[in-house]
Amino acid sequence: MWYDQAMIYLRGELMTTSFTVKNLLDMPLFRGAEVLAGAQGLSNEIFYVDCMETPDLTGWLRPNELILTTGYSFRFEPSMLCRLLDEMHRVGGSAVGIKTKRYLQEVHPEAIELSNRYGIPLFDIPLDVPFMDMTRSIMDQILQRQAYLLKEVHEVNQQFTGMVLNRKFSELVILIGKLLRCEVAILNREGEVESCTADYNAASGVENRPVFTGNRIFGTLSLTRKLEDGDHFEKMCLDHAVMALAIEFTIRQAQQLHRSREQELFAAELLSGGVSRQEDLLRYRAKHLGIPYGGFVYVMALRASCPADTDSETVKTLHSRLAEEVNRDSGGQRRLAVEINDRLLLICAADRPETGKQLETARKYKAELEARASRIVGADAAAIIVRCGIGAVRGQYADLHASCLEARQALAFGEQAADQPEVLHFHDRLVEHLLMDVAGHPLLEQLHGELIQPLLDYDGEAGTELLPTLEAYLKSGSTKQVAEELFIHRNSVLYRLERIQELLRTDIHDPDIRFRLDLAIRYGQSRKIKRVCPQL
Repeated sequence: MWYDQAMIYLRGELMTTSFTVKNLLDMPLFRGAEVLAGAQGLSNEIFYVDCMETPDLTGWLRPNELILTTGYSFRFEPSMLCRLLDEMHRVGGSAVGIKTKRYLQEVHPEAIELSNRYGIPLFDIPLDVPFMDMTRSIMDQILQRQAYLLKEVHEVNQQFTGMVLNRKFSELVILIGKLLRCEVAILNREGEVESCTADYNAASGVENRPVFTGNRIFGTLSLTRKLEDGDHFEKMCLDHAVMALAIEFTIRQAQQLHRSREQELFAAELLSGGVSRQEDLLRYRAKHLGIPYGGFVYVMALRASCPADTDSETVKTLHSRLAEEVNRDSGGQRRLAVEINDRLLLICAADRPETGKQLETARKYKAELEARASRIVGADAAAIIVRCGIGAVRGQYADLHASCLEARQALAFGEQAADQPEVLHFHDRLVEHLLMDVAGHPLLEQLHGELIQPLLDYDGEAGTELLPTLEAYLKSGSTKQVAEELFIHRNSVLYRLERIQELLRTDIHDPDIRFRLDLAIRYGQSRKIKRVCPQL
């Protein structure tokens, strides 16, 4: 029923909720009143009524106030009525009613001119009507109309709330548009239209009301017309519509937080291997929670390094905030970010198990995350470096934890070795990963002790770089290339290689010895990473 009444109201067939000077003069008590001037202000609304018989005109008048007077205070100084009109114009008064037959007999011509200029009606009050009867009748009308307005708005608010709680968002938007007699739209935080009436056009939006939940703006209610200042029903409907939308966004936020929490918990189970081996059940849960899948899945492990002067609390929460932004603004990309143990782990989907495609995707994500991190930290983009380790693809969710371990190991190798690329795939370090699994093996320890430890000891005592020189030589086999890489003369390279052979008492040019040296160096790197990251 309230909805039909509201529609009647909008067509102008329902009694208006405002009480104007014209409504006042239509009351039986004022039918003998004569409008002396200011007839263009008969539509002025009346909120208050007061009687004035004192010459003090300033400081107590209020907007939309009706003043009733006998004119006693300015019977000898008619210009005081002009001062009263000036003051009422300044504060936005409604009208002045005077019992002219009591003391004035006639109104000063200047007051007539000001009344017409300001649009503040001057009207003659019948002499035989007591002020008490007038004020009581006027207040009855004002209170009745305000009570009616509150009743209608209360019913509107109940309907708004019911639609929100029953998840009828589109119907809520349509109702708001009908009540406010314009096209409306609900915009999200990015300014995108979430829902709108049929003929809404973004270019025609002229009034926007932000929708807050807490102290954050979660959306905007956009209208295609500005509401009239005097239409209190529409103003109150707008306020209640914004309130209902705040409830809607709060419900959405709670649902999103709950879903995000379920995603994080399930993702943590997948990455740790603490899940059931029933793949069908895992895929069902993953689909329900929006976990990426495209035939194959794999994990990227990333860590951002910040400038030394970055606030410690910001650094501590950086990966969590990056995960929130990535998941909120994924733009349809098949990925899910989780922050675990100071690393950002991305579950990614792939259609084909191609290492090249993984590297290409990782470099794109790395650039994106560096830009986001620099914005969060407030640092120059060049000062933020994101390192990335990539695990091999898997065809089942049940095996995703293995890809996670590989990604973390690849990230650890990239961070521990200065000469490694910032994006490192697990396949690029298969030997090192194998050696990590056999860390502490007696034969490998013996090999490392015989071939690598003497160089480490010598470099530490003499301040030389024999071991880095040997590593570079084993990779390239060219003394010229080693010289260019280490920024030294080729003769210095030759001298260092000779010194290495003297210390190890072996021929480093022998293929078998070269293999052992390479294996021992890789084992040393793996052992160092295992010591720094025992969880790997």
